[in-house]
Amino acid sequence: MHILFIPSWYPVSRSDIGGSFFREQAQALHKQGCQVGVIYPHFSSLRNGIFSKEKHGIPEFEIDEGIFTYRSYGKNWFPRFPIGIKKLWEYFGIQLFEKYIRTHGLPEIVHVHSMLYAGVVALRVNSRYGIPYIVTEHSSAFARGGVTNSSLGIADKIQHGAAQAFSVSKSFSINLDKRLPRRNASWGVVPNIVSQKFIDTPIRKIKDSQGFVFLNIALMNKNKNQKNIIKAFAKYFSESVHVSLVIGGHGNEMNALKGLAENLGVAARVKFPGMLSRSQVVEAMSTADAFILSSDYETFGVVLIEALASGKPVIATRCGGPQSIVEEGDGILVDVDDVDELGRAMVRLNTEYTAFNPHEIRARCIERYSEPVIADSLIKIYTSAISKV
Repeated sequence: MHILFIPSWYPVSRSDIGGSFFREQAQALHKQGCQVGVIYPHFSSLRNGIFSKEKHGIPEFEIDEGIFTYRSYGKNWFPRFPIGIKKLWEYFGIQLFEKYIRTHGLPEIVHVHSMLYAGVVALRVNSRYGIPYIVTEHSSAFARGGVTNSSLGIADKIQHGAAQAFSVSKSFSINLDKRLPRRNASWGVVPNIVSQKFIDTPIRKIKDSQGFVFLNIALMNKNKNQKNIIKAFAKYFSESVHVSLVIGGHGNEMNALKGLAENLGVAARVKFPGMLSRSQVVEAMSTADAFILSSDYETFGVVLIEALASGKPVIATRCGGPQSIVEEGDGILVDVDDVDELGRAMVRLNTEYTAFNPHEIRARCIERYSEPVIADSLIKIYTSAISKV
């Protein structure tokens, strides 16, 4: 089967983690014997300057672990005008598509990851070549009211043109059913994939002699709400010198979070390692004892399944996606923005850690999110979509 991915964001280098789970899904399909390609027009912000290689639109090609990957670079000249952004994507996306098919032939199916604005390329390809496409939506902007009416209208055309449409969690699909109802079906659910790297890493015995480590990895923005983790940690572990907290990532909240840890007197036990590469995330998961996700909203929560695949119990807020992920024995769900409930959950994981079997946690994750499981599900979806053409 020949599949072409068109993602709305994608890694521009091996060290770039943006859209890394799209890349890993493509690789999983390749491992299952599929021919997989990716085309990605990358548009950088005007804030980065206009005199850079991105303005030239020079296409790049690489074979990325078996994936035929084409990228082009440009500037987002119309950041506040959806119709302008749509035109940019159509122009550069079709250029890349035609370059792709000259070498690799026509794909049988196109898979759009996040409709805005990769979906406009798939819609145009479908119109010109009759190639069906499916959509997997990932963007929390739809659920959080961050999509303008103009952009919503573009997304509506994209999803109506799709052979099938999915989101990554049940709660998100319910939301999309209200915002962008399908004509003859509801939005389905296809979860994200967990990289084999996390499964292959040996499970380290939790709560060893070096103490207990809570881990959070996320962008440092207000939605991720790491301030509540620090507050809970300071309130419930003020005297626990062998318990520490690691918050990996970067963002505009970093200085505020560091200042909060300092003000609450726990700065010596709260570490900020900064932006982590994929290999560093694998290592951080392996050496932590438990993972915490404190977001206000998540469509899914890839870091949660990465933690589970590492055999780690998790604490997560009931913020959408986590309710579909965290099962009995995997960890604890808490209410959004409840510092005390979060703190009590942290205490429970620290004191009752033997109740959470790391090998069983990993096994449940493999059954639901491993590369072969998700790839097989997608191949069935592709086969169904192709058969209806």
